[in-house]
Amino acid sequence: MKSLAITLVAPLVILGLATGASAKQDPTKVTCETFAASTPEAQERVTAYLDGYSKGGKKIEDVGEIDVNRNLDVLVVSCKQDPKLTLWDKIKLKLPGGSKKIKVPMTCEDYLALGSDVQPEAAYFLAGYNRARKTEVGASGEVDLETDVAVLVQECKPTPKESLWAKIKKHL
Repeated sequence: MKSLAITLVAPLVILGLATGASAKQDPTKVTCETFAASTPEAQERVTAYLDGYSKGGKKIEDVGEIDVNRNLDVLVVSCKQDPKLTLWDKIKLKLPGGSKKIKVPMTCEDYLALGSDVQPEAAYFLAGYNRARKTEVGASGEVDLETDVAVLVQECKPTPKESLWAKIKKHL
């Protein structure tokens, strides 16, 4: 159970990405320069996290659908034009849509039915959403964009009818 919390939130580190160095950062403070130099997987995950973070003012039931499989090329180009701007500021201006939408809240069964390419985006969306909902001053916002969501998959297999959101909230 603790491993799920560690997998989703524990010091989730934004990779030093292009440099190979590892550094803990708050996704809301990642610069466009860092984002543009990141791997495509890290770009997808930080974007999903910030999308979830942006919806933190709503009840999870009111979020409805989330975008996945986003085309981030336009965002990368835009970030290269303003490298010192934060990615969060760019995303607040215009978040690219995805080629697929998934409904939230979802059950573990719904999560397990998602493709392995989409599961990280869903998990990082919910991690960002959870961070935005926390009211503690010291709530950690550091994210490890290379964290494998396989632990969440394993946690869901024995309880497919359980709410994924309830499971994540329980462990975050």
